[in-house]
Amino acid sequence: MSDRRNVPDHIIRSGFVPLNKHEYFSLRQIWKVLLDRNRSYLRPPKDHRVVNGGFRGPYDYPRALGFQEPLSELIRESSNNDIIHEKIKILSKQYELFRRTRSDGSCFYRALLFSYLENLGQMQDRQAEIFRLKECVEVSINRFYQLEWKAAYFLNPDEYFLSVVYEFYSLLNSVANGLTFDKLYERSLGETSSGRIISFLRLLTEIEIRTQAIYRPFIPEDMIPLQFCRKEVRGLYAEDEAIQMRALTYALGIPLRVEIVDRKKWVDQPVRVKRLDFFRRSDLGKGPLRLVQSYYSSSTAHKPLEQGSKDGLLASDGAPLLTLLRRRGHCDILYRK
Repeated sequence: MSDRRNVPDHIIRSGFVPLNKHEYFSLRQIWKVLLDRNRSYLRPPKDHRVVNGGFRGPYDYPRALGFQEPLSELIRESSNNDIIHEKIKILSKQYELFRRTRSDGSCFYRALLFSYLENLGQMQDRQAEIFRLKECVEVSINRFYQLEWKAAYFLNPDEYFLSVVYEFYSLLNSVANGLTFDKLYERSLGETSSGRIISFLRLLTEIEIRTQAIYRPFIPEDMIPLQFCRKEVRGLYAEDEAIQMRALTYALGIPLRVEIVDRKKWVDQPVRVKRLDFFRRSDLGKGPLRLVQSYYSSSTAHKPLEQGSKDGLLASDGAPLLTLLRRRGHCDILYRK
């Protein structure tokens, strides 16, 4: 089809209005420009490489999600770094298992989604939780229509956004109706379906950042929220920071705990792990948005947080059940003892 002389006057697409040659090549050029400028939520993960004229197969790069492993494995892997080693040992007092996620820039979104679905499957009143979550999504849908999406990553913004919303709803309903863990895990490994839902989570993150003034102080002064989202949210390879974590957890109303293991150590201070707790609007009665930052060491007594609402997403001590491990900019899933 590279030779325009050999292209029929109308390119027929089943169920759609036919495109003529001029329309086809115009749309093709638009898509090429969008992809070249890294604007597409649908762009393949960076692990995809063109080899001999084709993309790598799905088994040529690591799985999106690993199996549960004992945290002692990370202690063993970190034995050559004293600070990291000590921090993992500190975590092992509260956590027993972890699950690796693929390092492709979407690890936070993938880890949050899978951890949430795991917890959803164990809730007694799953339907009530899905109803609550859909209410949050409906707020984002209304905000979506308030924003400008020209020169974005899809030709029909409304159609694409609603399609991934319904795909997300379908996954929630499957879990609520008793989808087994094995089936959930298998479904989460599907590159196409999981990729579309991750693009949906990135969309929710962008909508939250662009419509809520609270995020403006965390954006570089020389950038507007739209520019920040184009660079730091849209691309499937764009890694997360605290601002993206905060935006998505607040958009979905999901409490989240992030345990941060890095090489930092304060002089004359014991080795400490940094912890971020993100709470949704209705929890703890401390205002519309809440982020708790704390540090703890091997000798620190862990004090229970203030009791939040009992909805299946908070433990009995008021802490978020969804817990991620962040190290070297990468997120994995942690499991309590």
